[in-house]
Amino acid sequence: MRIISQDGNRDFPYERCTVWISDNKIIASPVGEPETYGRMATYSTPEKAEKAMQKLHECYTGVLLMQNVSLPEEGAEQLKNMTTGFICINNREDNVKIEPMHTVFCFPQEDEI
Repeated sequence: MRIISQDGNRDFPYERCTVWISDNKIIASPVGEPETYGRMATYSTPEKAEKAMQKLHECYTGVLLMQNVSLPEEGAEQLKNMTTGFICINNREDNVKIEPMHTVFCFPQEDEI
């Protein structure tokens, strides 16, 4: 999943960065590079920053990644009928391959919180 700053100037892979709240700001830094950080969003209060971070968590929780999974027939049918978070691909052997959708989260503007 990609996370985009509020102003659109920064773009990080969420799985390879650290994101934290500092007062009323949300900051991100690539893992292993703490000196390379950027402000992702600024809000009028720390509570609004927490709400924006919660939105990020909710977006990420909706992303599903499954590999080499064997499901009972009923489970596979249920996954085929779901439409959010991943793409189901049937191959020639009637197996279901599940791949994550390319998800992008942009930190909301002040008035969207």
